[in-house]
Amino acid sequence: MQEISNKNFFKNYAFFILILLVIFAVLSYTVVVSKKAWSKNLAVSVQKVFDEEEPGRWKVGNSITVNNPVTVNCAAYEVVDVKTNTKMKAIIIRTITFYGPVSAVFSYKEGETADFVGYSSLHGRIKTQLLNNKSDKRREYWQNKIPDILK
Repeated sequence: MQEISNKNFFKNYAFFILILLVIFAVLSYTVVVSKKAWSKNLAVSVQKVFDEEEPGRWKVGNSITVNNPVTVNCAAYEVVDVKTNTKMKAIIIRTITFYGPVSAVFSYKEGETADFVGYSSLHGRIKTQLLNNKSDKRREYWQNKIPDILK
């Protein structure tokens, strides 16, 4: 039976820790790099939803940092009404529907209730069915929760 010396043990241990640190650094780098693209593409999705409702009226601006545990499922952006130059916030959040998870877009002005704008990347008969369901409790839940999320 071969006995491992302390020196070899710590050398192997240091090599193992070095490999873990390299893997952690690569993963951290990919998260940081992809965050900008993620935010930009979500802004494009929000802009498309606003353009489907009223083409050319709204302009989506910079992202807003959301300091809430829900940030994994949502993102917020500044939105400007081109006609009246008023500002508000737009929130895109993943909601659960009968057809699975769908990104819903809400608009919110400070001190008012959030308004549902539409669903991102959803078209056709399914979109019509979801929009016609006025008593959707999940959508109502998120409308009431948005002021708390943006605090």
